[in-house]
Amino acid sequence: MARDTRGKQAKKRRFYRRKGFWLGGLGLLLLACLVGWVAAERFSRPYRERADTYDLDRINDIEKPSIILGRDGGEIGRVFVQNRSVVPIEEVSTNLVAALAAGEDKRFFKHDGVDYIGILRAGIDWLKEGEAVSGASTITQQLARGAYSLEAERRKREESGIERKLVEAFLAIRIEKRYSKQQILEFYLNRIYFGSGYYGIRSASLGYFGKEPADLSKLESATIVGLIKNPTRLSPLNDPKGCLRARNMVIDRMANLGQLSQAEASRLRTMPVKTDPKPLLRGTNHAYERIADEIRQLVGGEALSAGGFTIRTTIDSRVQRSAERALEASLKRAESVDGYSHPTRSDFVKQGEDDMPEYLQGAVLMVDHRNGEVIAHVGGRDYADAPFDVIELGRRPLGTAFHPFLYAAAFESGMTPASKVLDDAMDNRAVMVGGREGILGEWGMETTQPTYVQKEIPLRQALESSKVAAGVRVANEVGLAKVAETAEAFGLPMDDAELLPRLAVGWEEASLKEAVRAISVFGRNGKSAPAAMWYVESISDSRGLKVYERPRPEVRRLNPVSDATAFQIHSILQGSMRHGSAAGVLDQLIERPFNGAGKTGTTHDFSDNWFLGYNGRVACGVWVGFLQPGKSIYTGAFSRDLAMPVWVEAMNAASRDFGGKGIPRPPSIVEVEVCRVSGQQATDWCYEVVSDPETGRSRSRPAKMPEYFRRGTESLPFCPIHSGAAEVDPNIRSLGLSELAVIDTAPVIPKAPALIGADPYHCEQLTPGQAPAVSRRGGRTNVLDSFDLNEAEDQLPLPRPKRLEISPD
Repeated sequence: MARDTRGKQAKKRRFYRRKGFWLGGLGLLLLACLVGWVAAERFSRPYRERADTYDLDRINDIEKPSIILGRDGGEIGRVFVQNRSVVPIEEVSTNLVAALAAGEDKRFFKHDGVDYIGILRAGIDWLKEGEAVSGASTITQQLARGAYSLEAERRKREESGIERKLVEAFLAIRIEKRYSKQQILEFYLNRIYFGSGYYGIRSASLGYFGKEPADLSKLESATIVGLIKNPTRLSPLNDPKGCLRARNMVIDRMANLGQLSQAEASRLRTMPVKTDPKPLLRGTNHAYERIADEIRQLVGGEALSAGGFTIRTTIDSRVQRSAERALEASLKRAESVDGYSHPTRSDFVKQGEDDMPEYLQGAVLMVDHRNGEVIAHVGGRDYADAPFDVIELGRRPLGTAFHPFLYAAAFESGMTPASKVLDDAMDNRAVMVGGREGILGEWGMETTQPTYVQKEIPLRQALESSKVAAGVRVANEVGLAKVAETAEAFGLPMDDAELLPRLAVGWEEASLKEAVRAISVFGRNGKSAPAAMWYVESISDSRGLKVYERPRPEVRRLNPVSDATAFQIHSILQGSMRHGSAAGVLDQLIERPFNGAGKTGTTHDFSDNWFLGYNGRVACGVWVGFLQPGKSIYTGAFSRDLAMPVWVEAMNAASRDFGGKGIPRPPSIVEVEVCRVSGQQATDWCYEVVSDPETGRSRSRPAKMPEYFRRGTESLPFCPIHSGAAEVDPNIRSLGLSELAVIDTAPVIPKAPALIGADPYHCEQLTPGQAPAVSRRGGRTNVLDSFDLNEAEDQLPLPRPKRLEISPD
């Protein structure tokens, strides 16, 4: 029995030693491998084939520009990455190369473009943690991704990250076969983004440490390599603590690879991050930079650095160039005025990146107020001298450009354009701007010789002439809290505004964006331009594939006032362009008739000039001043002289494509004829005496004018001045009945509400709907009826008088 058992055990051992068993197992393994290989080959074939389509000759096309096209198809610029300077690998410190290998790809000099050990390690980490905790992309793979915009292409194709990695790996293998390791390092270091606007190793080296790449120390090299994972967030200029942690991780890896001793690594870890920026200067302009920033967010910094994109924008190239030229011409004229005592642009020599010019600056912004598309963006005078974008970052007091919003608050509170306000000098102690004593200035009239009527005037006249003292009185009557509340509804910042009378003179600051959006309300029947402003319409890559197209979200607008108030302010601003503070501007505009309006804006110290205006399609704002606040341009620097001409040129350039649209009167508005002298409902006998500008002679003209009232507020009494119902002030040059010789007759005593026959003394006050249409009075009651004035002056020929002789006696 024992012998049989041993025999069976021997047979069993011999079973495992049979060749057939092992050959069969090996065959099954080979079959499984073959099936796996075939499956993997079929799955990866399209990605390998796609990797074969990329032109390796273009791997170093890092200076190819991205072309910015305007909405009209005209080229408005080419975006070069001008703060990049290519250097050969021989001019890069070996400290940096060592740190790069330790931090990004420790087997760089051994693999064929793909680190299979690294992939296996990353896979094991993923299985352990349940998520990706480490990457496996080699330097060559990162180069492939950046050089050929693989991430942007992945989003376009709506592929997964794994699919992009496959293309990246196959492309990296091709690159390794074509180029040496030293060439690959050179391509990589000159291409990648290091944060804070620095592309390429030389730009980063100078930008962070003020030295050439060949001079970088081990500590500085570790700092720069630590940025690669997340250059924007880890930049020492943005997050010094995060940068320190990333740098120390690189130092630890260098120590683990034997590039640093443990003692040296310990010493370097304790040292702070110190920067000494001396960056390359960039020479673009503000519009390009604004667009480039948006593109960088849309397609990524690496892709933008490669260039080759065609960016179609909302900018109109003709309007943009006209605005730039007009602004420069106006500022040069200002610098040539006798009272200008500041540095000029021609005197400026930039000494360093932080050296901000003190010469006169300006900005222009034009927006399509239907959809928020930006037509022109001039953020400053010279980007190379001052990268500060006034449109994006600047805030300045509005001065008298604030008046439309003040009067909008008045009309929303129940006042009308015919309401009265005193037009007389005001003690500056009531406002205290520009001093604590004396008389409050009247700079809003845009003249060095302002005048007062010294009586009450209609609000229309006060706003048309931009009367400062009258505006303060209106604000006090309406209430400063109501004024601030209304201004805030227009989108003007009022959080920190003090409720003091100076609020009425435009003391609070606003940005050009906020001001342009606010002024658009008056051209849109109470609704503003969209809150969001758009610059980029679409982006196509070098192969013509569209990688971005602007979304069309629901438009959000402000609705600060009623359509009636908006139209009333609009009509007054139109009047201002005919005979107010902006008089003469209509003669300079190409668009005829011009259906829009505009408002001058000057601060009390002449430090800021504004002109804000619009037509039925666009809103445009111009600002002129200094980057340093509170500096007077020169005494008497009015916006009609500096900002208004720039606005005119910009609107003229836009008139062809953005003009012609009217601004309709809303149903909530009623038109009533009022007397220009009294502000009450006009009669057929409302005349005024004016001086003929050509002859200098006095002549009479009708004092009637149309006025717009919110429906329900149009009931006014007839003019008391020209009806003889009130005493006429001798300072008012008008043809009143009480100024004429009146026939001595007894008054007619009315016996009923309505008189039969003529009503020479206007005993009954009729409403507008009841007023009879008469051409002249019946019954000769005064000598005015003896003359047919109409609208002209009768000429009475007289003989030449004889020579006057005076006797000495």
